[in-house]
Parts: sequence; C-alpha cells; structure tokens
Amino acid sequence: MSKKIVCGLFMSMLLTLSSVASAQNSDDLKTMQTFLNIMDSYFELIEASHEINSDAEKAAIFQLQKLKEVYSDRGERARVTEVFRDVLKRTQNLAIRNAVYMLLSDNLKETGRMDEAIKILQQGLQENIQVVESE
Repeated sequence: MSKKIVCGLFMSMLLTLSSVASAQNSDDLKTMQTFLNIMDSYFELIEASHEINSDAEKAAIFQLQKLKEVYSDRGERARVTEVFRDVLKRTQNLAIRNAVYMLLSDNLKETGRMDEAIKILQQGLQENIQVVESE
C-alpha cells in the first residue's frame, strides 16, 4: 500500500472523528496527528532506504559507512583501514573511491594518523583533478 493511500485513509479517519469530536477530545486529535506525522516519517525512511538499496553505488557507499561504524564499535578501527585500502585496489568507480577516501581519511585521523589522512585526501583530490582535466 502506498504512502499516499495510507495517509489518505488516516486523514479520512481523522476528519470523520474530528466532525464528531468535541472540545474535550482535542488531546485525542493531537495524538492522532502525532501518529500521522510518525507514519509519514516512517514512509519517508522506507522510501530513502529503497532509493539507496536500489542503486548499487549508493548501497556500496552506505555499506562502507556501516563497516566503519561496526569496526569502530568493536574497537577495531585499524582493521577497517585494511578494508578501505582493499576497496581502493578493487574498484575504479569514482563515487565509491571518493567515499572511501573520505571514510579512510576520517578513520586515520581518528586513530591519530594525521599525516596519512592528509596523504589519502591528497590522493583522492589528485584523482578528481585528473578526471576533471580529462573531460
């Protein structure tokens, strides 16, 4: 069922209830409006998730972010550095490479490896400059 249909059903229900509701039921109406707002946010989240997961490039970038998060939660930030470097070796996709450069530099910075973080950002910048100049 689409978001518009569900919201329409809830709005119809809200209008029906509001026509018979008295002033003492304004709290009920506020509760229903809050529920409708939550449902709207929920459907927006589902749509955004679908958009990301329907695009391999976007999904890969999101997965990279989640990998960094999981390794950080496990206290293994150094390990995700290896994963990111491996991804740079395996892909030529510019969007994914750019995301890896950013995530890798952040991870290096967070582990106190500032000089390496700068080098990684410079490497990514150089790649982007080459692409722009070749267009």
